[in-house]
Amino acid sequence: MTVSPKTSRRDRWADWAVIALVVVALLMGLWLRRSTLYRTEDFTWGDAGIAGRVFAGWVRQTGTDPLLSARNPLSGSFNTVLELRSRALAAEADPTLALDALTLERAATVDAYKTLSTAEVVVRGETAVQRTFTYVLVDHHPYVDRLPEVVRGVDVALRDEGRVIVVTYLAGSETFDADYRYFRTFIESLRY
Repeated sequence: MTVSPKTSRRDRWADWAVIALVVVALLMGLWLRRSTLYRTEDFTWGDAGIAGRVFAGWVRQTGTDPLLSARNPLSGSFNTVLELRSRALAAEADPTLALDALTLERAATVDAYKTLSTAEVVVRGETAVQRTFTYVLVDHHPYVDRLPEVVRGVDVALRDEGRVIVVTYLAGSETFDADYRYFRTFIESLRY
């Protein structure tokens, strides 16, 4: 003789309550993760007249060139980098000149630098020049045995009066597409 357990109405409500609690906990966890990963802080360079928002958990370095370099320490073997530069440029000059100078600087310091494309894009309603590129990062340290890393990047030249503002995005080839949203958020936050 087998005994079949009877499910009472109270037991069914308890099952539904557990399911609802799990769903609420998952949604709260996703919200907490999103608010932590995408939390930003304001920055301002009075001398350069540039302001914007940078991600709070990223390691930041300031200087003269680049003005700002923000690095995500949680993005993999090659840390995703956002850089901000300001270069003087005559009003009638083409902004690709600033990108060409940056290309020459990089080609002299990294291995296998290659420009992929140059195109006009629209950023916050203004026309800008975007250049995509790739290079191989080789660690030449004699005591570190690491494989070379393929890095993909984007430079965007934003025209301003008497200068061009260059925003750079660098990421490892495996995280480039996933981390591109950081670049879009950063470039959309800029005010100059």
